Amino acid sequence: MLRVVATSSVVLLLTGSLAAQISAPAKVYRTQYLELRAKATTLLERSRQANSTQAKMNLQEEGLALTKLVHRLGEEAARDNMERMQRSQPTDKSLSLVVLGCSALDFLLQSTDHYLDTGDLAFLQLAKQGASLMDSVEGFF
Repeated sequence: MLRVVATSSVVLLLTGSLAAQISAPAKVYRTQYLELRAKATTLLERSRQANSTQAKMNLQEEGLALTKLVHRLGEEAARDNMERMQRSQPTDKSLSLVVLGCSALDFLLQSTDHYLDTGDLAFLQLAKQGASLMDSVEGFF
């Protein structure tokens, strides 16, 4: 599908399939990111219901494990993008978006951890804002 868009005195040719092309590594990273996001969102909801100290500690351990996975995923996506540039290939936008999504996901997990530590609803609100930021990033996937 070929579309012609005229802006001022400039004519741009856009193809529908160009935006839909995602590299194989980016598809894998994006899938892994979405799986981690689902787990973190579930963790956030469970943290709101945690009553005992033991339950909160268990959730914090789970959150730490998720945080480590999120960091690894973001680092690997960034490394793959850097390797692309070293091979004189263009940056993969999808990989960059995964890196940004991982940063937002880390923010959500850290805010959840602080909420579990303190019980302060400000951290819960920050975690929700982290989720909103992830929504924004995912809008560009």
